[in-house]
Parts: sequence; structure tokens; C-alpha cells
Amino acid sequence: MCTRGSPFAAMRFALLAAIHCLAQARPTPGRCHLQGRLVGEVHGLLERMGGRFPPECLGDVVAIAAPTAAFRSNGTKRNAGVERAVYHTLTSIDFLFGNDTVPVSWDGRTVEDFQNIVYRQIDESKCVASRAQASEADFKDRRRLLGLYFDRLASVLQEKEFSACAWEVVRRELLQTLKFILNNTLGHLFWARRRRNFH
Repeated sequence: MCTRGSPFAAMRFALLAAIHCLAQARPTPGRCHLQGRLVGEVHGLLERMGGRFPPECLGDVVAIAAPTAAFRSNGTKRNAGVERAVYHTLTSIDFLFGNDTVPVSWDGRTVEDFQNIVYRQIDESKCVASRAQASEADFKDRRRLLGLYFDRLASVLQEKEFSACAWEVVRRELLQTLKFILNNTLGHLFWARRRRNFH
């Protein structure tokens, strides 16, 4: 019999406390997701930070194939490969914007908010990147497509010496990619409320 103050009661309490601590520290599978609302905010901030595409930059536009195949589902409602592709996209965006060479004409506060939300989404969704290795085969081709895409964006910036027009080309490309993600990966992003279409 376990009575209050007995060694068994203390052991039982310690065991329950340890289980409770482990449950709190370990992320539950239901919480491992990308937040659609935050991806939508990233898109909106990217759109607002520079305004309309400047006509003087039209001569700098280059053809860059969007990596839409990287975000295509294999028919399942939740596809770890798609989620990892979206996560990889966010980490690549974070890397591109990490060198602080964005145009001074862009709204500094909006750029800062954009970078903070990208980082927040990456930080809160690290579990997506470390999903079961079973999804590695599915992700290999997606990673290759995304690598080619982001290498091309980085090349545009370097070739044009991080000019304002080079950044506008990159911003334009990223807006299209984020719009595709938001409109085509509904089952792979967590939405706290009903989502809206992005135009």
C-alpha cells in the first residue's frame, strides 16, 4: 500500500514528474508542421518590401525555371517530401537574404520583419527537416531541383554585383515560387484558419 510519505509514493511522484518532463520536452508528431499563415506572411512582406517591379529593371529579367516539380505531391495528403521542400526553400531564402545587401530603396522595417518571420518559421519547423529517412528518396530529386533554382538566383545576384535590379529579379522569382507553394500545397501546411488564394 502506497501511503503519503512512503518511499513508494515518492518514487511514484518522481516517475510521474519525469514522464511529464519528457512529454513536454519532446515534440509531438502533431506539432511538426510548417505554418501556412507564416508562409503567407513571408509572401506578403516580400511583396510589400519593394513595391511594384521597377520598369528600369525589365532588361535584367532572366529566365529561371521555377522549381514547381519540387512541390508536387505524390497523391498523399501529407507528403514529407513536399514539406521538406518547402522547409528547404525557406532556409535557402534565409541564406540569400543573410548577406545584408538588399537595396536601400526597400523598406528596411519590412525587410527586417520578413527575415524574422523566415527565421521563426525555420526555427519552429526544424523537425520537418529531420523527418524519417524513409522520405529521403522522395526528397533527393526535390533537393536537386531546389539547389539548381537557388544557385541560379545566387548567380544572378553575384553576376549583377548585388544591384537593386538583381535583387528585384530575385524578389520577383521568389514571389512566384511562394505563391505556387501557397496555392498548391494546402495539405502539407498547417492552417489555423481557412486559407486564402494568393494572386
